[in-house]
Amino acid sequence: MSVAALLVLGGIVALDATSFGQLMLSRPLVAGTLAGALVGAPLEGALVGASLEALSLTVLPVGASRYPDTGTAAVAAAGTLGLAGSEATAPALLLALVYGLAWQRVAGATVVAGRYLNERMVRAGQPSRARMDTLIEHRHLETMLLDVIRGVVITAAAVMAGVPLLLMAIERWALPANMAAVAIAVSTAAVLAGAVPLFAEASRGRAFLVLGLLCGSILALIR
Repeated sequence: MSVAALLVLGGIVALDATSFGQLMLSRPLVAGTLAGALVGAPLEGALVGASLEALSLTVLPVGASRYPDTGTAAVAAAGTLGLAGSEATAPALLLALVYGLAWQRVAGATVVAGRYLNERMVRAGQPSRARMDTLIEHRHLETMLLDVIRGVVITAAAVMAGVPLLLMAIERWALPANMAAVAIAVSTAAVLAGAVPLFAEASRGRAFLVLGLLCGSILALIR
């Protein structure tokens, strides 16, 4: 049941990214947390989602640019970690994070393929002006359905491939666990440093940045 719910979430996240809603469900932090909760690992899902969120801050999906699909990748990574049943050790989190980053590119390629398919669908036929509005509405519904199907399929593929790969990688991990924790911390800090200018150029951006750092520090101290 949890796997079926995870696949449905993958479809919703893919739909939310651009086609419909844009309710921020496709943000890695939200998607990862929801995916973890569905497979009985909310904390692990939140940790994976937060790390992917930090590493995705510099991705700007503007216009027709090509960008990784961070939302479905977060669902895949968090879902894979939860379904694998592994403890939330630093190596397991790092391996799930790397898998999520790799799957971002695979899922991003399906977004590009979907754009080409949408273009062919729009160009199909030469409707009259009277039918144009109806055609546009139908095409939009069709592309929304395709996004849902795309999200479900790539989430299923990611989980099927990811669970055995993750278990094998965890079993063969031979490095100290603290090295994995350091790798996560250093990579996240490096990306966050590069993303600071995106938020610090405006006065409101600086205020939100400081407030976010303060809240994060308080939560870390409480924990």
